[in-house]
Formats: sequence, structure tokens, C-alpha cells
Amino acid sequence: MGLTIYHLVASSLLLKGCATPSQTIGLSGAAGAGIGAIAGGLSDPGKDGKYRTRNVVIGSALGGATGLVTGTFMSNAVENGKAEGKKQAKSEQLVGAPLLKDPRVEARWVESKVVGNRYVEGHFEYQIVEPAQWEAKQ
Repeated sequence: MGLTIYHLVASSLLLKGCATPSQTIGLSGAAGAGIGAIAGGLSDPGKDGKYRTRNVVIGSALGGATGLVTGTFMSNAVENGKAEGKKQAKSEQLVGAPLLKDPRVEARWVESKVVGNRYVEGHFEYQIVEPAQWEAKQ
């Protein structure tokens, strides 16, 4: 049992670096289900292995649910940390320092086309019309 908890914690830490929240949640659920299935398979199978399949199914379900909940909490914590960091960075602007005005960007749709022997699918191109500029506080 202690080894199972160790594996659950270790896999949760490995999955923390996923690129998107859905990947974090999905991989955490899958890892939890796998670990739960292993734990269920190692638990008491009863006389002649009568309960082994039941134990694997229950372990997989409980591990998967635990992994999904853990992945959700990890994903939310990462997103909240990013939002808090942005909020803190805005609030810590120096007194008397100039403000940085955001650039003006235009998006233009480019239709799909064939270039030589390549097919280029339609996509947006973004053009900086007016670059970021410093402006004095007023």
C-alpha cells in the first residue's frame, strides 16, 4: 500500500509539467487508473483468485477518479498561480515610471493555396501595425 501511494505521488509530480490543463487532468486520471489497477491486482484475491478481477476493476475506478481530482486541482493551482503572477506584476509598477503601451496588431486571413508542390492551408497572419511604445504617466 505504501508503495502505491509513493507511485501516485511520483506520477502526480511528473504530470505537473503538462502543457495544457486537459493534458494534466487526462494523464493524471490515466496514471491513477493504472496505479489503481495494479494495487487492485496485488490486493487479496480471495480463495482461488475469485475476487482478482473485481479488485482490479474497483482499484482502477478509484485510482482513475483520484487521479482526475488530483489533476484538476494541480491544473487549477497552476492557472491560479499564473493569474496571480500577472496581477502582482501589474500592481508592482514603479512610482513615476513610464507605462508601456501595448502594440496594435491586425489579424489578416490568408486563403488556402497551392505553392509549387505544397498545399498551404488557410491561416491567420498577424501584423504589428504600431509597435509597443513608452508613454509618460499623466
